[in-house]
Amino acid sequence: MEVSFDDILRDFDRDTRPEGFDLTELKRRDLAELTQAWISERMCPELLDYKEDLLERLLERIRQQVEFIEMNSIELQTAEKDIKLHLMIVESELDRVNFLIRSYLRTRLSKIDKYTVHIRTSEDVVKRLSAEETTYMENHFKALVQLYNSLFLSQMPEHLQALDDTGGGMSMIEEPDMDSPVFVKMLDDVVDTIYIGDEEIDLVGGGIYLIRYSAVRSHVLDGRAILI
Repeated sequence: MEVSFDDILRDFDRDTRPEGFDLTELKRRDLAELTQAWISERMCPELLDYKEDLLERLLERIRQQVEFIEMNSIELQTAEKDIKLHLMIVESELDRVNFLIRSYLRTRLSKIDKYTVHIRTSEDVVKRLSAEETTYMENHFKALVQLYNSLFLSQMPEHLQALDDTGGGMSMIEEPDMDSPVFVKMLDDVVDTIYIGDEEIDLVGGGIYLIRYSAVRSHVLDGRAILI
């Protein structure tokens, strides 16, 4: 009989967790949520909300699984083949989750690097950062100010030294392109009709659209749509 990868993981969960305590469905939902958060963050031109509760659960679960692997690795010389297979599977699963978490965080940090000044001027966007990301942003901003001052800003008139200067009809603040095209999947019907130029678009639950981000931004932020 053919045994799937998911079947092995399910058996492993059942054999290693406390009796009557089922985490399999929660793990599956968390992994799906992490994957979607990673995709949405990569596809979205602006920063989305940091998934704090999700990341805390996943990191704690990773810590527990690493401890399990370390404890059982000590007895690998005398262990049965089954536990060796389980350990290999768990390690592979950990690698997958670690990759998603690292890529998710790096994507967010790259946006913070690029739009530091813009983020600092928007209280709503700052609220989407974790405490660690906020500290990173402030340190990055200080480094930028120090670098630019040492290179050229200190040689310019004082009124032109600000990194957030918006005078003269030209803003020095780099902002995300809210009109960049995105693929979006609607999770619910949208009552209000969206107008793009002279064209009317009705967004239907389950529908997939290629559309500018600004047209669906509010639906992405409130969870009625996801980026794909």
